[in-house]
Amino acid sequence: MESTGMRAVVGRNSIPTGADPLGRRRYLAYAGVVIYLFGQAYDTYWHAKNVSFVVEPPGSLWTIHLGIWVGALVTATAGATLWRVRGFRVAGGLLALGAAVELAGYFLDMWKHSQGTSLDFYHDLVWYGFGVVVIGMVRIEAMRRNLLGRSVQRDDSEL
Repeated sequence: MESTGMRAVVGRNSIPTGADPLGRRRYLAYAGVVIYLFGQAYDTYWHAKNVSFVVEPPGSLWTIHLGIWVGALVTATAGATLWRVRGFRVAGGLLALGAAVELAGYFLDMWKHSQGTSLDFYHDLVWYGFGVVVIGMVRIEAMRRNLLGRSVQRDDSEL
């Protein structure tokens, strides 16, 4: 089932054949996810090498979580830019919401680590946010494929 916004874009024939309706916005979203995952990998590596319940100074926590923060901010930016593309507003909203949940989870996690404690829910919150981002990315690809497929079909029928 397609959204009303998607029908409006397809109905106007505003997308030339072979043109990506998202342009660089899609690459920005993927860059945010990749940076985030590398940040998560570094965080996991750091936790494997260090005791989790040692009080860390804020500067150290920012360094440890930098990749995660940057990835989530890039993902949120991509979501905000997608919000303005008709037919992709839901996907953009999912990216922005997921990134906001990731950032909230990591802010709370850093706060707990700065006190020398940890709470599993804050770690889980980060992954819940990432799950929402993944759903948004799947929606982007599905809507894009639907739009590009209809554009090609329309041009073939004009021949």
